[in-house]
Amino acid sequence: MWFRSFFLLFIVLAVTEIYVLISVGSLIGTLPTIGLILLTGIIGVTMLKQQGFSVFAKLQVKMRQGQAPAQEMVEGVLLIIAGAFLITPGFVTDAIGFLWLIPQTREYFAKALIKKGMFKVQGMHVGGSYQAGGNPFGQARPEDDSNTVDGEYERTDKPRHDRLEK
Repeated sequence: MWFRSFFLLFIVLAVTEIYVLISVGSLIGTLPTIGLILLTGIIGVTMLKQQGFSVFAKLQVKMRQGQAPAQEMVEGVLLIIAGAFLITPGFVTDAIGFLWLIPQTREYFAKALIKKGMFKVQGMHVGGSYQAGGNPFGQARPEDDSNTVDGEYERTDKPRHDRLEK
């Protein structure tokens, strides 16, 4: 079912893109149209790089706080799609790509996609090893850790080296 919808959307987008390219080309000429497509691609990729670093920084902050960076991950997916749209020649795909480069509209779309259930969001389990008195997410190690067992062991049987040969 979703494949049919996606395929139909792809065909409609391609036909619309061709129509817009021909219309703009007939208004301003072929070379200016090609120049405009290249210019929007260059500007878009430059903005994409800056927005990608911004989303990644927000994602790192959420991870350090021990929170699930669900919205930031969805925004990252939207940025990847925006990048694909921006390097695809055409004005319609560029408009969609630029729309997702604007932080406010990208945030709106990310929240809407999460709310609609397009992306499943689960809580984040904080774990890992403790180093220098804290874990990777900046939370302090509990002082009274009664679950920790300190001990030593010694292997008394002979290790079998032929286990992998069978």
